[in-house]
Amino acid sequence: MKLVIKNNILIKKLQKINRLLIKNHSFPILENILITVKHGILSLTTTNLEIELISTIKLSEEHISGKTTISGRKLLDICRNSLESSKIKMQLNKNKMHIISDNSNYILSTLPADNFPSHHDFHHISEFFISSNILKNMIEKTQFSMGKQDVRYYLNGLLLEKIDKSFCTVATDGYRLGISKTSLQENIVPFSIVIPRKGIIELYRLLNIQTQLIRVLVGKNNIRVYVEDIVFTAQLIEGQYPDYKSVLLKTKEHFITFDCQLLKQSLLRAAILSHEKFCGVEIHIRNGQFKVLSDNQEEETAEDTFNINYTGNEVEISINVYYILEILNTITSKNIFLFLNHFNNSIQIEAENDASTSYVVMLLKR
Repeated sequence: MKLVIKNNILIKKLQKINRLLIKNHSFPILENILITVKHGILSLTTTNLEIELISTIKLSEEHISGKTTISGRKLLDICRNSLESSKIKMQLNKNKMHIISDNSNYILSTLPADNFPSHHDFHHISEFFISSNILKNMIEKTQFSMGKQDVRYYLNGLLLEKIDKSFCTVATDGYRLGISKTSLQENIVPFSIVIPRKGIIELYRLLNIQTQLIRVLVGKNNIRVYVEDIVFTAQLIEGQYPDYKSVLLKTKEHFITFDCQLLKQSLLRAAILSHEKFCGVEIHIRNGQFKVLSDNQEEETAEDTFNINYTGNEVEISINVYYILEILNTITSKNIFLFLNHFNNSIQIEAENDASTSYVVMLLKR
């Protein structure tokens, strides 16, 4: 194997995929990058077993096909300490990778490419195209509701579901839920999959690009997304996702309109003295006035009020203040609608100008 490539090109590709490299004494090849030269294309692959990233570069100079694995951290350090305008020359010789950069010479150890874990046998059951900006926004609006190290492992990820023309992302940790919807063509094969938290965080990073159509392949055990010159593959979480539709309001009758910034500032003031563990606040709404109260384990209290346009029945609820604040941080419209359900065990929040996204938060027992 032999190749020559400009350092400024190589370093950009390495920086995108090196995030997956992990120190692993029991499986040292995970610290390596799989380097493949085939048909004039250089492929760089990293994996942490859950996620795989492949970056491709078209080679314009003389090259010889082949493949091997070398330390990703060391290769990136070589590139970082070389001039941006340098040419990086790499040649495999007797299981050693010889690298030349300007007046510097390096000889790196390799591990066999055949031992590198990969998803070459990926087969998809559904395929669709979606705007990168739409998918990024859907993830952004819901990902904070994912579970964190929950024993119900299927909650530690984001549900992607396609039914009829509707495509949605759903996240819940059992105490709050976020759902965002858009439309896709009806002839796309339906699917319902859960992508792990780490996969969602990595995919969200990759989607921070200029708006463009991206290709998504859904397999039985994996999902693959083509983002510019990067191929993202992630393992899926097995298990039956909860029936999220059962907690959404069937009819939206009684709601209260809030100025988003006014509500956010009021809750932030009350949160200063909320309980460190339970983070609960009490909300009282009566006679056109909103009041939020908090107390903590040190018997300190806080109270904040402001006027609202509401003449309905008196409302008294307890709720985790940070669950609402995280929702308000994702909403860009001036006003929000707060819906109360008949059982008085949860609230539903929607943005004034965005009916495609809804949030449900379970109430605390008073």
